[in-house]
Amino acid sequence: MNALEQRQDFALNQYAKGLLKPFKGKGEILRFRDELDDECRRMWQEAADFANRYNRTVVQVGLWLKAHNNSGGRVRAVQWRDKAQTQMGRRLLEAVLRYGDVSQGMKRQLVEIETERVIFNAKIAAATRQVDRLNRVLRDLDEIEAML
Repeated sequence: MNALEQRQDFALNQYAKGLLKPFKGKGEILRFRDELDDECRRMWQEAADFANRYNRTVVQVGLWLKAHNNSGGRVRAVQWRDKAQTQMGRRLLEAVLRYGDVSQGMKRQLVEIETERVIFNAKIAAATRQVDRLNRVLRDLDEIEAML
């Protein structure tokens, strides 16, 4: 079964609707962009909540999760940090998993957290890129309309 044949109540249908069906006009583009923008605002807090939910666990191995925004984007991605907040990146997690004196159970928890973090950050990237693209389309439409 391909993606278009999936059940209608599948979670991605609300987003796929705008991506897979043609827009009938500028109003539909604006509506879809605004819905995605609202989702981005919600994810801003969700990033902080994600980090806070897992920091009690990851601090046990000298790590920290932080909602980080270094590019002025509309949503903060969740990044690994060292406990002192001086270094950032996935390599910190990889070092703990490879060389840390960490139980197998803790390693599994860290891998589950990393999986959730990567998926969350992908959702952020998809939403923000789509909003940016829709904003470009709207600017193009404005330029075309101005030519009349």
